Amino acid sequence: MKKLLLFFVALFTVTTISADPGDGVVIPLNPIITPPDNGDEPRSPILVPVLYIDGYTLTAGTGTLGSTIQLLDEDDNVVFSTFVFVEGDIQLPTTLSGTYTIQVVFDNITFEGEIEL
Repeated sequence: MKKLLLFFVALFTVTTISADPGDGVVIPLNPIITPPDNGDEPRSPILVPVLYIDGYTLTAGTGTLGSTIQLLDEDDNVVFSTFVFVEGDIQLPTTLSGTYTIQVVFDNITFEGEIEL
């Protein structure tokens, strides 16, 4: 019982620590689920990652740890990609401008949204 309680306390602590968004705007993300090879659907609730954007600064918040963040142009070419080792600020290239699809990619779940630079 103590181990279970400790697990939930640790889980709560990890999920409540997030990067400071500053003046950033939350990017709405929609999940795209690819079933695993065995055909089973995920059975646990999905934690939607939180991303903020302020100019060319992208803040990876709660639920982004261990994901790959990608920006795709209108032809679905990857123009920027980074792996999230720690939640925090990511500087986007200032040479990018226009509307991009942003993806937060895990193993079989991709979250997708749009940003304007």
